[in-house]
Amino acid sequence: MTRPIATRLTLASLLDAGLLAFLAVLAYRLQPPVGLVPLLTEQGRLFWVAAIIVCLVGAVVFQVLDPMPQIATTTAAQRGIRYDPVPEWPTGWGLPFTTLAAGALILSAYHSALAGLVVVLFGFIALLVGELARLALYSVEQRVRIFGRVTHTLLLYGLAFVTFAMIYIHKLRSLYSATAVFLVAGVLFLQLTEAADVQLDRRVLYAMVGGLVLAEATWVLNYWPATGWLGGAALLAVFHVVAGLILARIERTLGWRTVVEYGAMACLAVAVIIWGMLRTRGGP
Repeated sequence: MTRPIATRLTLASLLDAGLLAFLAVLAYRLQPPVGLVPLLTEQGRLFWVAAIIVCLVGAVVFQVLDPMPQIATTTAAQRGIRYDPVPEWPTGWGLPFTTLAAGALILSAYHSALAGLVVVLFGFIALLVGELARLALYSVEQRVRIFGRVTHTLLLYGLAFVTFAMIYIHKLRSLYSATAVFLVAGVLFLQLTEAADVQLDRRVLYAMVGGLVLAEATWVLNYWPATGWLGGAALLAVFHVVAGLILARIERTLGWRTVVEYGAMACLAVAVIIWGMLRTRGGP
């Protein structure tokens, strides 16, 4: 990776961190309430309008500066890509959008100055590390691609946990919470298959199916007295299973053994989480 690309990504990450800082100040002053439907209620509406604008602007900045198309085309032959190396639709906006959305959701629930500082700091780190890991997926060296895949996947898992927990913490009707989880999960699943040797339309199909599974899980989970973080952990367990099956299908290693392994891990995780729900009896 050349220095100009690293500089460009660093500046874009700093800009988006500045947008999160603006949201943090707004959340501290407005104190948006937890448990009300965003935008449909007057309380906190200004914060949510600003959050949507921040997410869109930040995502557009990274998409405009995205160096992936040139790099993907240059390294396609060395990586053994059979299909089009560059998707016909832009995908560089996905990781910044979900990172900023996660930050906005945290700030909507935690309004303190410390929470704002943590969100801004980790938002900058997540954006920079995530984009560097994404670029590593297109390296000509296999070990760099493996490292990039692991880092990129772990970051997506972290974003999934935070966003699911912060959506669930509002305890909204399934019409709203399941829809929000569907949209976020769909974008995360789409990013999970970044640089995979598969057509974009199939990636979108997998992302939509995965998002629907998470939305259904949210609908079921809304009947349990779970805390926000326990609810996020339960949805993360479902996300892990679906993500594993999608990656196994793309890598052509999907079989009954894979299904049983991921199913067993999911059952164990859900059992532990349900035990935690029964002990806590709900809460924030």
